[in-house]
Amino acid sequence: MKNNMKKVSTLVALSMALSGGSAYAATMENTISSAQENSALTTSIAAEAIQVSVNGASVAHGYWNQDQKTAMIPLRALTEALGIELKWNKEDKSAELTRGTLWTQVFTGKDRYSVNKMLLTLGIAPEIKDGILYVPAVFAEKVLHAQVNTAGNQVTITSEEDVKTVVERGVITLISNQDTYPSIQIGGAGPDGIVLNLNEDTQFISADGKEISLADLSIGMVVEAEHSLAATLSLPPQTPTYKVTVLDTAAEIAAQPAESFGTAGSIENVDTKDGIVTQIEITGTRLTETAPDHVVLNIDKATSLVNPKGEVIQAEQLTKGTKVIGFYSPALTRSLPPIGTAWKVVVELPEV
Repeated sequence: MKNNMKKVSTLVALSMALSGGSAYAATMENTISSAQENSALTTSIAAEAIQVSVNGASVAHGYWNQDQKTAMIPLRALTEALGIELKWNKEDKSAELTRGTLWTQVFTGKDRYSVNKMLLTLGIAPEIKDGILYVPAVFAEKVLHAQVNTAGNQVTITSEEDVKTVVERGVITLISNQDTYPSIQIGGAGPDGIVLNLNEDTQFISADGKEISLADLSIGMVVEAEHSLAATLSLPPQTPTYKVTVLDTAAEIAAQPAESFGTAGSIENVDTKDGIVTQIEITGTRLTETAPDHVVLNIDKATSLVNPKGEVIQAEQLTKGTKVIGFYSPALTRSLPPIGTAWKVVVELPEV
């Protein structure tokens, strides 16, 4: 009797197992099928090439990187379409890009993009795939100042026209005459104003329309610069510059010392005689290597008083606490602080 019951129980259990197993197998089959479909769809999207067009012409194919969020585009095809010269450095696997006043360098595997002496990060590094160097599509916007539009697997890039420039006027406060990266700063000292990056194509013109060179410029001169609308986010911002025109006349230049010192800071004391400002004391930062940080400057009839744009102001604006930049001859007394005579004082007027 017991043996019969065991046989019946075994048969019932086997029947239930077979029935349940069939349902389980069906469920597993549906799950696996769904996963395979999703995987195939993802693979299909990832495998589809990105179509890259520049200024309306299809130039190359790109791809989505591993996170499926960043479009990667071939650098050389991009630069050729934009008329940018590319030089490949095999030793450090970097590429140098040059066009007019634009210069930048990218390094394979490094999220560090050099743009006219400034470093940017874009969230992803350049990659080499099948012997081709790829950069994120945003590189064309943030570094090359082009317009980028991504729709599906289409990346459309439109370059900015070089004619889009702005003209700005200011007093030169710094000249960097380096062979590779020459520049001048106008409109302020330190983090103020703007740095004008120069190159061999930058024009230098005198007030009477004659062609001059960077060597003819000196701090304290008033210039008008035509530069790109695009600028770095640094302080001060930097921008490619196409033309620099000196506004000082030949007579004004002749009245300037052969060598000029500069100190930027605030007025600590003001001396007057019969209501006329005769002397100011400045404490701040030297603009030239051998200039003092603390100096007393005599103000006379020959002293030019201007705002950061080079526009003439009145001596009444020289008040204690006002931010100024004093330009003067190296001929100083040996006192502490040294005393000299200002040939130009740039006064930063409060905004109204």
